[in-house]
Amino acid sequence: MRIYLAGPCDSENRTTMWKIATILRNNIHGREVEIYCPWELKIEDAWTYSQEDWATLVFNADVEAIHNCDLFIMVSVGRNSTAGTNWEQGFAYALGKHIIVIQITSNPTSLMTYCGCDIFISTDINSKHFKDDMDYLIDMLDVNPMYWSKDKCYSTLT
Repeated sequence: MRIYLAGPCDSENRTTMWKIATILRNNIHGREVEIYCPWELKIEDAWTYSQEDWATLVFNADVEAIHNCDLFIMVSVGRNSTAGTNWEQGFAYALGKHIIVIQITSNPTSLMTYCGCDIFISTDINSKHFKDDMDYLIDMLDVNPMYWSKDKCYSTLT
């Protein structure tokens, strides 16, 4: 199974993204899983490219990874999630990919984000329930997506 893990990669959220990627990598047992994290992409000799050429290489690598993934997981910080993450989810949706959204805040949620996924998990990275929420996510990987359903959205849909 190939998983594309999308989410905000700014310095404020990078630790959260690493934590979720590590949880997935350390807890998916009994199957071959490859997790693609855009922020881990290394462009060889990146400094030799113009900003525009480097951006095109990154964009093309991410688009290819979304095309090739079996599951798209989006980490959302609410309605004001990053433009890149929102674009990636929309693209994955248009391709008919199975999508799981992990919203890690109680901030309002975009109705497009909520309606454009198969599973929606509201959680808080600092909550005592975060581990249970991640266990649920991992358990769902063993369930046929045909039987997936969304949890209630505990934030405001806008």
